[in-house]
Amino acid sequence: MKNDFTQWLEDNYDQNSLADMANHGCAGGVSGMIYYTETEAIYKRFSSELHEILEDYREQVGEYPDYVTKELGNFQSFANAVLWFCAEFTAQELTQGIYEDEIA
Repeated sequence: MKNDFTQWLEDNYDQNSLADMANHGCAGGVSGMIYYTETEAIYKRFSSELHEILEDYREQVGEYPDYVTKELGNFQSFANAVLWFCAEFTAQELTQGIYEDEIA
């Protein structure tokens, strides 16, 4: 079952945008997730689910992403880093295998 954050990503971003997030990350600029006011609001809306995604990642890899943990001292930067990481991670799951035919 999809969580609300995953559904929100699918509702707000098309497959090409999700593939860009998955392959290039959010730091280059993703509409709706650029400014701290945007990322903080999304973080607050989905914080429980975002932290579940982080925990799933930690269980798989053995540690939290460095670019998230280095922002622990500043809420805005931390919320931004968590959101971007979770968007990228979820976008990778949503787009896995979609463009494989183009590579072959």
